[in-house]
Amino acid sequence: MDQFLLPNGRPGADDQIARANRYIFGNSSFRTNQRNAILTTLNREDVFVLMPTGGGKSLCYQLPAVLSEGVTIVVSPLLSLIQDQVTSLVRNKPVGIPAAYLSSQTAVKLLKAVLRDLHRPVPTIKLLYVTPEKLASSSSLISLLEDLNRRGMLARFVVDEAHCVTQWGHDFRPDYNKLGRLKELFPQVPVMALTATAPQKVIDSVKKILKIPRATVFTMSFNRTNLSFDVIDKENEEPKALAQLHSYIASKYANNVVGIVYCMTKQQSEDVANYLFDRGIQADFYHAGQSSTDREMVQEAWQDGQVKVVCATIAYGMGIDKADVRYVIHYSVAKSIEGYYQEAGRAGRDGQSSQCTIFYNRRDVSKIRGIINMPKKGNTMKTRGVHMEKLERMMEYCEERASCRRQYLVSYFGQSFNRKDCNKTCDNCRRVIAH
Repeated sequence: MDQFLLPNGRPGADDQIARANRYIFGNSSFRTNQRNAILTTLNREDVFVLMPTGGGKSLCYQLPAVLSEGVTIVVSPLLSLIQDQVTSLVRNKPVGIPAAYLSSQTAVKLLKAVLRDLHRPVPTIKLLYVTPEKLASSSSLISLLEDLNRRGMLARFVVDEAHCVTQWGHDFRPDYNKLGRLKELFPQVPVMALTATAPQKVIDSVKKILKIPRATVFTMSFNRTNLSFDVIDKENEEPKALAQLHSYIASKYANNVVGIVYCMTKQQSEDVANYLFDRGIQADFYHAGQSSTDREMVQEAWQDGQVKVVCATIAYGMGIDKADVRYVIHYSVAKSIEGYYQEAGRAGRDGQSSQCTIFYNRRDVSKIRGIINMPKKGNTMKTRGVHMEKLERMMEYCEERASCRRQYLVSYFGQSFNRKDCNKTCDNCRRVIAH
């Protein structure tokens, strides 16, 4: 991999970056804004990357990490997701990428090996993943970062799922809010913040909290033209709702069609998967409560085509990745437009026509209200108010029977869209045209 290393992490010729993209990551070209975001961070500038799900955010920091001398520190919200990403990088084809993570669950033997590598004059590890909780609570980790920085081996900080930084984001996490400390401790180290969904208010708040006011912002259109959007009235009784879901999938999609069903809880994801499996649909479940080995098995079975439908929790679905997902069904409504758009966006990443459907009823909304009001760390009255407001917008989207759903989604993120360009790709526009 050393043949791709750029001197002092500075950008070299474009063809050198393209070579790394092709020979390490197996990509023949860059997607919109990827190349510019990569060049900007390699120039040691702060960057904010806003790319809808499927836009290729991960490459924006993984490729620069490979090209830079030193270690790129990646802050990610879920340990289970971190474990999956590290496994994916190490097993990357055609070339494995040296990656590791530090957590309280890291085995002692592995921890010693990681620390030994990081204390080498030039570490071989390119990407080191940590949770925000680990950064906030571990003075030894900060000491390690200071040591790397003194030796010129701290390449950059990456804040993934950056919307978690601010209470205006749809998944606020208190320890994420403390990440502005990184710029205070390491003012010369560039920061890259990434998220799939953020209105302007969230972007401005994240930049302020992370202390990267002059960060270059890269955005993409939120109009995913290959996706269609529907909302279905969900049965209130669970047995009827399960039968309704099975009937919908069985009648609309062939057995070999790949889909995701999002569920509210881990138990529900298991129940839905088992119900579908017992009725002839190749379904399995995937959530943070499983061991990393079990999740790997599900991912491999899904990638190999043995599993066609993955039933995932809304909270954990960000970890699953497959290009040819033809439909995403929210068996339980999402808690926010941002969350919904990110999850629905896992459909059609290969550019082919795909369907995004919500099974909606007020009963699920009541359950989500209860979850929002549950006492937990960082759940202040202001935070609860923000979450309730976001849930109201989600309800508005679901209960609207006349306005274009695509227009609603795109305008929510501050971009313009002409309804006539929907071309009957949402149920409301089909209904209006039919009448």
